[in-house]
Amino acid sequence: MRSLLLLFAFTAAIGSSAQLNNWDPSWYNTDSTLVFHDDLDYYLNAYSKKDIGKMRKQVNIWRMNWDKLMRQTIRELRTYSEGGGMDPHTHDFTLPVAQDGTTYSLGKNNGKIRAFMFGSITNPPARVQMERWSRLVKKYANEEVQLFVIYGAELHPADHKEFKAYPLPKSEYEKLGYAQEFAQLGELPVLVDGLNNATFEAYGKAPNGAYLVDKDGTLVFRGTWADSRKMEHMIDTLLKWYKAGRPKDFIAQ
Repeated sequence: MRSLLLLFAFTAAIGSSAQLNNWDPSWYNTDSTLVFHDDLDYYLNAYSKKDIGKMRKQVNIWRMNWDKLMRQTIRELRTYSEGGGMDPHTHDFTLPVAQDGTTYSLGKNNGKIRAFMFGSITNPPARVQMERWSRLVKKYANEEVQLFVIYGAELHPADHKEFKAYPLPKSEYEKLGYAQEFAQLGELPVLVDGLNNATFEAYGKAPNGAYLVDKDGTLVFRGTWADSRKMEHMIDTLLKWYKAGRPKDFIAQ
C-alpha cells in the first residue's frame, strides 16, 4: 500500500529539480502565532534526479499491472498525501526514545519549537532526510528547538534486496530494534510509535510526513514529505518572530 504512494512520487518527480517553488513559503499571523501553508503535494521535489534514481533502486516498483497500480495509487494519494482523516491540530503523544529508553511527551515540552517527521528503515526518503535533519540539530543546538523522528509504519517491508531483512515487525521489541538501527543514520532522537501505529494514524498516515509545532503547542505546518530546507525556513522565521516579541505585523528580514 505505502509502496504505491512512493511509486507515484518517484514517477512524478523525475522531471522536477530540487526546488521550493511549488510551495508558498509565506505565513499569516493569527492572534497567537504564525501559521505556514501546508505542503500536501505528491512530489519528491526535495531530491535531485540522482537522489531519486538511487532511491528507486532500493525498492521493487514494477511488479504490478501498471493501469491497476496507478488507479490504486490515486486512491492512496487522496487518503494519505492529503492527510485524509487527520484532524489538523496537535495530537499529543508520549513515546519511548530508541536510543536511550527514556520517554518523550510532546505536550510536556511546550516552550520549545518542535519539528518532527515520520520515518522507517524501509523508507528511502526518510533515510536521506535523517542526514539532512541532523545538520539542523547542530544548527539549533543553542536554541529552544527540538527536532526528532517518529518511527512509524514500514514503507517497503521485505521489499527488494535492500529491505529483505526488514519484514513487518511482529512485536514492540522487533520494532524497537529496527528503530535503533534507523537511528544510526543520523543525530536525531528517534521515538518509537506503538505496533498499532496510533501516532502515525493520528497525523494522517503520510510515511515521511513532517510537522511543526510552535512553543504554545499549536500545529503550524504539515507536509506530505519531509524537506529539511522548508523546515529550516519555518524554524528560522519563528525564531525571529519570537525574538522580535511576537509582533502582529511581523516581516522577516
